[in-house]
Amino acid sequence: MLAAMALFVAVCVAIIVTRGRVDSDVLNLLPQRFDSVRALKVYDREFTQAREITFALWDEAHATDLDGFAEYFGDALRKEPWVVRVMDRSPMDAPEGTRELQTLAIPLLLDQSAPAFAQTLQKLAPEAIAKRFAMKRTEMEAGSPKAEMELNLDPLGIVAPALTPFSASFSAENTRPLAAADGTLRVVIAVSTQTSLDAETCRATLAKVDDFKARVRAGWKSGPAPEILVTGRTAYVGELSDGMKHDVLATILGSVLLVSGVFYVGFRRVRPLLAILLVLLLCCLGAVAAGALLFSKLNVVTMGLCSILVGLGVDFGMLLYGTYQTQRNCGLDHPAATTASVGQLGRGILFGASTTAAAFVSLLLSESPGFAQLGVLIGIGILIAAALMMTLFFVFTGSTHKPGGQDLIFTATQSYLDRLFRAPKPIVYGALGLLVLLTAFAAAPVGNVRFDVNPQSLEPPNSHAGFALRKIKEKLAKGKAEPVLAIIQGRDAADFHAQWSAFQTQCLAAKERGEIANISTPAAFAFSPQRLEENLARLHAFDAAASRTALKEALDANGFDAAPFQSAFDLLDAFANLGRGDRAALDWRRTLPENSSWRFVIDRFLSNAPNIGAAYITPNQTIGAPAEQKALRRALDTPGAAPLFTGWSYVMADLVPWSQTKLVELSIAMVLFNIALLVFMYRAVAPLAVLMLSLGLSIGAMIAGLKITGLPLNLFNVLSFPLVLGVGVDYGIYVILAVRQRDRARHAMASIVKPVMLSGLTTIAGFGSLGWANHPALSSLGLVCALGVACCLFSTLFFILPAYLWKGYR
Repeated sequence: MLAAMALFVAVCVAIIVTRGRVDSDVLNLLPQRFDSVRALKVYDREFTQAREITFALWDEAHATDLDGFAEYFGDALRKEPWVVRVMDRSPMDAPEGTRELQTLAIPLLLDQSAPAFAQTLQKLAPEAIAKRFAMKRTEMEAGSPKAEMELNLDPLGIVAPALTPFSASFSAENTRPLAAADGTLRVVIAVSTQTSLDAETCRATLAKVDDFKARVRAGWKSGPAPEILVTGRTAYVGELSDGMKHDVLATILGSVLLVSGVFYVGFRRVRPLLAILLVLLLCCLGAVAAGALLFSKLNVVTMGLCSILVGLGVDFGMLLYGTYQTQRNCGLDHPAATTASVGQLGRGILFGASTTAAAFVSLLLSESPGFAQLGVLIGIGILIAAALMMTLFFVFTGSTHKPGGQDLIFTATQSYLDRLFRAPKPIVYGALGLLVLLTAFAAAPVGNVRFDVNPQSLEPPNSHAGFALRKIKEKLAKGKAEPVLAIIQGRDAADFHAQWSAFQTQCLAAKERGEIANISTPAAFAFSPQRLEENLARLHAFDAAASRTALKEALDANGFDAAPFQSAFDLLDAFANLGRGDRAALDWRRTLPENSSWRFVIDRFLSNAPNIGAAYITPNQTIGAPAEQKALRRALDTPGAAPLFTGWSYVMADLVPWSQTKLVELSIAMVLFNIALLVFMYRAVAPLAVLMLSLGLSIGAMIAGLKITGLPLNLFNVLSFPLVLGVGVDYGIYVILAVRQRDRARHAMASIVKPVMLSGLTTIAGFGSLGWANHPALSSLGLVCALGVACCLFSTLFFILPAYLWKGYR
């Protein structure tokens, strides 16, 4: 047995080391069947914004020169080796902004309609170029600043018309404002060099960010430095990964300490406690190894499985040892006491493990990948725990072990049993009255169970990244509705162009009707392949060399220095190359420098993958309900376009009804499973009815407890209800098996009540230890489950047990 255990440990450790990966993406907790969730994942995965780090320079007291610090900060950030590009000002204000914009205009020029492109070529004719520069020279000599500005921004007079669709679709200030109106916050955005968004890479990048923050604050000599807040995907993942380490250690350590404390207080023995912990370690290893084999990554919620397994798996050891202790105190030796313990409780443990495993495996129906993982792995772990506790536990305990005698807890439980056997009726009525009163309070319109639908409920408390994001929204988007993203994926470039053209027309019409407040789309860069080909064909006959010569002669004739007009020469050279079949100038991702601020604007709308784009729709009010979703989709319904709408508030409007529906569906499924299993086991209606009534009243008391404590429900801890139904039924199973011992019922009850009470406390401790987790989905799940199990334990000891004894169920 020991050799088999050593082999099992070695295999599990090898699997975990070689295949164990952690997924810190909170989006993987969400059900994947909703278009809004899938679209949010596409946006998160395919768009460069996932690698952006957003800095918020915050000075609420106006104690520093925020504009000066922002310029100093941006210049210092550009020098960092881990930074690709920085946007700390409008792209037009960047040193190379105008020239890069003219480069960006080339594909826009080729995407013009046939008449518009014909006018462009006419403006590039040698005589037109000569005439334009002569006219601008005359206007400048007459004192016109506009003429000089036009020559600087658009020397050939063709860029501005080409940029009209771009300016209509994109608005850097509307989609990415960089300064608060009250002057207390400036935003600086950077793209890092990191190629992966895994936890280790994000932590490494975040360490560089922290080091940079310290250096840049120390280097600022013009007064106090403002607060530097950081947010973005990298910051969130870095925080979550560090939080997961804390969660794993804190919850496991807390669970082990609480469970050990309960066991030791109950039995005052160390060897069986160590044997139980060793078995639980094997169960956790087996469950985590199974997860590494079954799933490519273990989600953040799955990190709580070990503490839950410790709290649940110890029940079997507690029950077996309590019965074993009673048998030894009655004079049986180790083999006989072991046989008697397994014989008395083996069936109940198998049934109890089945109901608990079924409760957790039912999370597969939740459609949440993270909770489905948690359910499957705990289900596996519980079954492993049941098997190992009935075998290895007694091997580890050893034949020379001497169990303790009677103690205060045992004496108290015996006194309670004596009273139950004498007069169970008053206890039944008292417990039933209290449970009914709590259930009535739960159903009454007094107080309320708070349901937290704020996306903040999905992030760790005291999250620095979350605080930074909320501060940016507060300062830059105060009073504005949260935007809704519309993502369109085209089959090819032609389909991408057709869908965006139709959708932008529909959106502009909806804006005119007042159905939405604003819209920014990538339609300008959804190029028409047909127009591109037609205009490229026209360029074959265009004499770019003659135009280039005319430009040089016009500059010389009018006394202009040629250097400031290099962008005009570059544009003509690009047209010449396009006419010869070189299409490199049409790919803005290749022609636009990697450090260009314009990439921040375009990458916001166009993904890294081809033919995927996102629009930003500002509704009249933040979408928060399914009816508002339907109204928006109806207003933007576009024949020939299939946008997927998303955004955090938009997603929440899908998830709130989902969570409430899953609460009902999974609870019903668990109740039906319990009934089927208990019918097979009880083969009698009355005790089954008592147990199911007890479960129902326990859930009512649990809801009352939520009202009294103010513990909120959220999208995920509603899944605790089916878990409580699966775990809470176990105690009734152990009780009925003891009651059915007929002539030995009193002896069986004497050996089972104390372990049932202690196992309930350890389960509460196991779930309650999750309250120390940073991740709210995990901590709130543990606290709600602990409350529910406490209600079930009370109901078992003070309602089910005396009711069974009173009515004499066998």
